[in-house]
Amino acid sequence: MNFYVKVTLGVVGLIALALGAIFLFSSSEEKEIQKLLEGGLEAAVAGNEEAVIALISPNYKNGDQTREQILHRIRWAVSQRISPAKMDGAAIQVDGEDADASVRVVVGALKYTREFALRLHLKKESGAWKITSAEELGR
Repeated sequence: MNFYVKVTLGVVGLIALALGAIFLFSSSEEKEIQKLLEGGLEAAVAGNEEAVIALISPNYKNGDQTREQILHRIRWAVSQRISPAKMDGAAIQVDGEDADASVRVVVGALKYTREFALRLHLKKESGAWKITSAEELGR
């Protein structure tokens, strides 16, 4: 094997190792966020508004919408107790202490089904992921 082949294989190996490390790190964070979001949906279906509210950062802000406004909206939505509900897909991208998630939620059954999509921004605060902004995407 000549020198250039060895160097090329070495570089490819290092790149593969670096990508693998990045994938494993991001993958565990993405799984943690996915589990957090699924838990929040389960809490909403169960009527546990405080568990849903616990996911919202004290620093929540989305345009003119304040944390108090989103908490009011959560309390109203959870009080409706619409079920079943499931998360039907999530795309999560983690960048250090920040993450973006796009999720699609299906609520209800049969002809009373409603789907909606959310774009969430999360931040790791005191070791836990919290939602710092949320936007409902077009229906």
